Amino acid sequence: MFAGLVDFVTVVETGSFTAAADKLHSSKASISQRVSDLEHRLGVQLLYRSTRKLRLTDAGESYYQSCRQGLELLEDGALAAQQLQHHLQGKIKINSLGGIFAEQWLAPALLAFRQEQPNIDIELDLSSQREDLLSSPFDIVFRMGALPDSSLQVRVLSQLNTHVVASPSYLAANGQPQHPEELRHHQCICGTVSQWPFQKNKQKLLVSVSGSFACPNGHVLKQAALEGLGFIRTHDMYLRDALTDGRLKPVLEDWQELSQPLWMVFPPARYRSKRVTKLADWLVDYAKRKPI
Repeated sequence: MFAGLVDFVTVVETGSFTAAADKLHSSKASISQRVSDLEHRLGVQLLYRSTRKLRLTDAGESYYQSCRQGLELLEDGALAAQQLQHHLQGKIKINSLGGIFAEQWLAPALLAFRQEQPNIDIELDLSSQREDLLSSPFDIVFRMGALPDSSLQVRVLSQLNTHVVASPSYLAANGQPQHPEELRHHQCICGTVSQWPFQKNKQKLLVSVSGSFACPNGHVLKQAALEGLGFIRTHDMYLRDALTDGRLKPVLEDWQELSQPLWMVFPPARYRSKRVTKLADWLVDYAKRKPI
């Protein structure tokens, strides 16, 4: 429908097909043909052509004015879109794992970011569902552990260390294991995983554990360990304070897996706006000041 419109406007404004071809980096013949096709579709003659000069018909003059106004509106729309892309305003949609990370770190961090950037709206979803960012509405997704290969952009927000811990009272009553296999004979409080991975140098083990209590909630697991019910295996976010004050003691530290990354996952770079990049940079800096 709009084919030839820009050619026509450029011919009028430059005064010739030759000058229009130079400006549009096309050929004179191509420009002329597209303008002729436009006249054919409209059913009116837009230009009087001669070997010396071009002149608009009455219909051409009216059509040119309408086209000029339309192109100016399109240019204004493009500028507005670019401003949304490059200036810190608009909405950022986020999907994240829930629990202690979202409640005690991510949500406060986002609220602090909003204080600094009041023109940015934040929509936080804590469903923890696996999102296909190419088709989902989210700008950032937070995930832990291994990620599948994809065309998505990723950044590490933090590294989380995993520990096997128990209370001093449990260790005093039941002894401290020297090898992961010994955990089979201890009370181990499980969440969603009852096979605990261990690694020492190049040796890897997967130890099946069990106990008299289980719950897929990190806060509850921590409380059970504090009450002396047995060992739990979880990461720094839940354990940092209890490890610091000695209420829980780590074991088998030389067998612990390498730290797990906490990822920020984005759509391919062409979909990322400046506000999303700004938030990602801000969160990385915030994590340095307030560790997860």
